[in-house]
Amino acid sequence: MPAESADVVVIGAGVSGLSSAYFLARAGRDVVVVDKGIVGGEASGRNGGMVSERVDEPLLIPMAVEATELWATLDEELGHPTEFVQEGRLQVAVTEKDMGDLLAERDVAMRHGIDAALVEPSEIRDMIPGITERTLGGLFFPNGGHANTQLTVQAYAWALQDLGGRLYQNTTVTGLRIVDDRVTSVETTAGAIAADVVVGAAGPQTGLLAELAGVHVPVAPARVEILATAPVEPRFPIALVGNGLYGHQAVRGNLIFGGGAHEWTDVDLTTSPGKPNTPLIRNIARRLAELLPGAADAPVIRSWAGVVEQAPDYRPIIDILDYPSNYVVVTASAHGFGISPATGKVVSELVLHGESSIDIRGLGLNRFADYGPDWREKRGWIPSPLRY
Repeated sequence: MPAESADVVVIGAGVSGLSSAYFLARAGRDVVVVDKGIVGGEASGRNGGMVSERVDEPLLIPMAVEATELWATLDEELGHPTEFVQEGRLQVAVTEKDMGDLLAERDVAMRHGIDAALVEPSEIRDMIPGITERTLGGLFFPNGGHANTQLTVQAYAWALQDLGGRLYQNTTVTGLRIVDDRVTSVETTAGAIAADVVVGAAGPQTGLLAELAGVHVPVAPARVEILATAPVEPRFPIALVGNGLYGHQAVRGNLIFGGGAHEWTDVDLTTSPGKPNTPLIRNIARRLAELLPGAADAPVIRSWAGVVEQAPDYRPIIDILDYPSNYVVVTASAHGFGISPATGKVVSELVLHGESSIDIRGLGLNRFADYGPDWREKRGWIPSPLRY
């Protein structure tokens, strides 16, 4: 049964919620995490494991830079392995448009003092044996890397519990009790938990959870799918982006890649996504064979799906609400895994001090003040029938 009370109740056991809970517990707060499923059961444990100083979203650069610094010592910090490999991130261009985008990202990186170098096709072939001859060039971020997604969420969870934090899986939130302008307790299927502060980090259910408090948070859920090949001979330790894909070679030799267009969906507060069942996996496999023809014969041995949430501008929302005044909303908008250590640090500072040492200007909820409940329909981000 859940505890009767806690300093902080975190709703959601993905990387954003667990990292927030860990940093709060490290600061001495009594923390409880509740999740309707298991740790990392949605996108946090089912993504490509990419870590990088993102420059395609300039307002995220402070978070991304902080995160890469924290990732470098995260295994030691948590005391549990994440299989983080910091050998860099290579983004390759296979079309002229791709190359133009790389040049634009290089310019942004230079303006923000981020180490990023253009590489020639011959250098790319040395870095990634068996890559397509179609590459026109690449952009290399030496501070990038990748990690094992499921091990990472488990590492956060174990580290939280090592500090005395409590984790209740398969526990669904059913309501929020609000008195005056504060949440006083979180209602769950296993009982109520009194809280001084509530952190809503429920991934694709973030908007539905906020509605329990009468707050509109515009996020749209979308399925993402990842495939893994059988282990192949060691080819590259770096994270790779190109041909509409992102991924890496795992420690055990598997190629793990995802990509493609979002499949917009709907969610509720109680259920989790099913197994992959759409043509997107075939699209990813085809693109991977095009990108790495030297590994085209590697069989796909498994695939998995998760659901991410996207804000209208594709950026995270991290904010303390005006009402309820003790509710922190956290949604990473599909950037969650890579920036998770920074997210945890930011949320803990917001809870403890009311402000963050990391620049999160532009990530507040007030930027969507004019967005009504029909914003998804206007944007066209609505589910469409699956094609088989």
